[in-house]
This record gives sequence, C-alpha cells and structure tokens, in this order.
Amino acid sequence: MTAPLSNPRYERKFVPQNVTVPEVLACIRRHPAGFRETYPTRTINNLYLDSPGLRDYHDHVNGAANRTKTRVRWYGAPGCHIQKPVLERKIKKGLISGKIGETLPGFSLNGQGTSVVIQDLLCGSKLSDLMRVPAQQLTPTLFNRYERRYFVSSDGHYRLTVDSELQFGLPRTQSVAGNLPPLPTVVLELKFAADFMDGASLVTNALPFRLVRFSKYVLGIQQIR
Repeated sequence: MTAPLSNPRYERKFVPQNVTVPEVLACIRRHPAGFRETYPTRTINNLYLDSPGLRDYHDHVNGAANRTKTRVRWYGAPGCHIQKPVLERKIKKGLISGKIGETLPGFSLNGQGTSVVIQDLLCGSKLSDLMRVPAQQLTPTLFNRYERRYFVSSDGHYRLTVDSELQFGLPRTQSVAGNLPPLPTVVLELKFAADFMDGASLVTNALPFRLVRFSKYVLGIQQIR
C-alpha cells in the first residue's frame, strides 16, 4: 500500500558553475516571471536513512524510474536537542516527484550512536505502519545541512529554491554535525505542478544556467566515501 503524495510536482535542477550566491540571486530577481522571496532564509538539516547496501543511492546513480529517499529533517542551527523533526519519504515515479511525511518527537543523541537513537525514536513514536515499517529496515548513512532561500513567481505557479553552504558528514557519533567545511556548490530547484507544465520552458529558458541531473544525497555519499 502506498500513501498518496502530498504535493506531486515536477522538479528542474540547476547547478551553476563558478557563480556566487549573490550573482544567482541577482539573476532570479531580474527574471521575467517576477520571482519574489517568500520566506526567510533558514538552515535545513537532513539525516538520510538507507539500506546497508545503499539501495536508494544506487537507484539514483543508475537512474531508476521509480525510486525513494528516506530522511529525518529538521530546521535551524545545530544544537544538542533536535526540535520538531519530520520523517520524510521522497518518492519519484517517472518524472513526477512528491513526498510523504510524519512528525517525530524531539530527540537528543546524548552520546549514543546515531543508529541506536533513530531506531529507538521510530519504535517510540506514533508513526503509521506505512512510515515506520520501511524506515526500521534502514540505517543512518549521511548527514547534510544547507542554507535555503525561497522564491515564488508573480503568478504563484512556480517555486524556486536556492541552496548553498552544503555540508556533509557521517552520522555515526553523538554530533551529527561535526566540523563540516561547506562546499561552494549552489543548487537551484524549480518546482511546479503538472497543470503548469506548458509555461515551464519559458521559466527555465530565462535562467542563464544549464539543467542538470543532481541529487544532494548522491553527492554527499560520494563526498564522504
């Protein structure tokens, strides 16, 4: 049984080369679609879960049409206590992406191994079996953090996020953050519903960046391994 995706959408990704964040933001603000910033910049933290054999990673690398990513996500600066985490499964079916998620209780690693803490958290939370059972078969494989900025077009049909200060680390100690030097990579993601596919090419063509196939999870695993 598969839960319906909460926000089915198309995603287009761009990874500009040799371009600074201010230069990217200037391009967005000059875009004819009239993008405006809609939410304060915030820090996103992800603790990815995968099979011992990295099934999800290999599905992405091999370009499997139907694939998933599972992660615990929370927002804000690093701290001892993680507040308002969400267990998410990001699902891609062909060209359509979406995600399902359920709230977890706040937790602290308290000097224990990350894998033990996450399994205890899954067992002790009020998750549906649809979310809990698959996640219990996985283990933490990657931590990442980045800064995200949010934009929406003047007609409200297209959303654009800009991610920078990407950091990756092994989630094996009491501090999932550690001392992680950020990468200079900047990632843009254009997101829109199927109803607005016809106008998407006009939006992408007005961005001076090339469309690419890109996954932060794949990049992170390659960085740490």
